[in-house]
Amino acid sequence: MTRQFTAAIVGVGVAWLAITTLAIDANAARTVWEGVYTEAQATRGRAVYMQDCAPCHTEDLRGFSTAPGLVGAGFSRMWHNTSVGEMLVRIRTLMPCDRPNGLSNKTYLDIIAFILKSNAYPPGDKELDGELEALQQLLITAARPNRAPR
Repeated sequence: MTRQFTAAIVGVGVAWLAITTLAIDANAARTVWEGVYTEAQATRGRAVYMQDCAPCHTEDLRGFSTAPGLVGAGFSRMWHNTSVGEMLVRIRTLMPCDRPNGLSNKTYLDIIAFILKSNAYPPGDKELDGELEALQQLLITAARPNRAPR
């Protein structure tokens, strides 16, 4: 029963992803390569991730069964050219699978900071901002853009 429920949730998430992908102007958006989270935020995110996310996505973020990996090629395929705002909305809407939207917005942002750190995006001096409009302009890209940071 739990596997069926998890598979259904993942299926809904994939369908929702296909329907709601945002069109973002890659030349106008900032990217996660510009140091958009702090080390402290990623450290807080790691603690929550280990408690609430690792049971399905595993401690090394590689994923298991129906839970997708959150590092490496799997992460790049799923999130490349998506905004951090979209990532926040999807994670908050679907996770944890046993209690979607069950964490504070700040906690979801901490988890995203940990995921970004785990994917070797550089930290910066300012934490991820909780304002959705700003996060919608923050683009996740697989490779560092060939332009000067703002």
